[in-house]
Amino acid sequence: MIEEIKIILLAIIQGITEFLPISSSGHIVLFESLFGSMDSDITIEVILHFGTLVSILYFFRSDIWVLLKGLILKHKDETKYFIQVCLATIPAVVFVLLMQIIDFKIESLFNMKTLIYTYFFNTIILLSIRSYVVGQKVITYKLAIFMGLSQVFALLPGISRAGITICTALLLGYDQKTAAKFSFFMAIPAMLGALVFKIDDILYHSSVDFHLLALGFMFSLITGLLVLKLLFKILEGRRLWMFAIYSFLIWVSVIFLDYNG
Repeated sequence: MIEEIKIILLAIIQGITEFLPISSSGHIVLFESLFGSMDSDITIEVILHFGTLVSILYFFRSDIWVLLKGLILKHKDETKYFIQVCLATIPAVVFVLLMQIIDFKIESLFNMKTLIYTYFFNTIILLSIRSYVVGQKVITYKLAIFMGLSQVFALLPGISRAGITICTALLLGYDQKTAAKFSFFMAIPAMLGALVFKIDDILYHSSVDFHLLALGFMFSLITGLLVLKLLFKILEGRRLWMFAIYSFLIWVSVIFLDYNG
């Protein structure tokens, strides 16, 4: 029962923090520092991300259908948007490949020491959008590249992927909903890639019981859907910057826990 409670808590944390600008990976590191690691098996992390991926696919199902239909019919706008999503994905892919070439494991940075620096950076990024000019609603190739580059920083725990990519677009003068939609479309290839890359381990080599994986998937999916709806209401009120307060409190907490650990 303890393992079930742990994975449900992890799934809820994943569903909340994947979409709010407070870093899901940072919270997982913090959770495991306080309550112990759930399991060394990477399958749990992948399944939780798969749950939030499905929540994205469902939430944006109408937009995805329009995009796919436009691609099939070779419509200019949808084809351009698809290319921009692919372009925005390239920097993170290149970075991960480079890390593999030099045999550096990013997971080695998933610790409390790293969070001291990354949550401070995350707080500054969120504070930077307290005042911004709302403008463009049409994604450009330039924006796709900048959002893609900013996404690389989110490979570190403590830096929110949604937060840094949306903030990048807002600072460049883009509409908040336009920025958020493109940010989550950018997440789809990355999440799918992680799932495909680990599918063999999940099916044949995982040491985690299936019912635990099912629980994690279900709770991350449901939580993700609820939080996506909340996020877009927050964006309407231009209150995304207020998460800087929460990010700052987490930063202070991490410093305290690390010092007394």
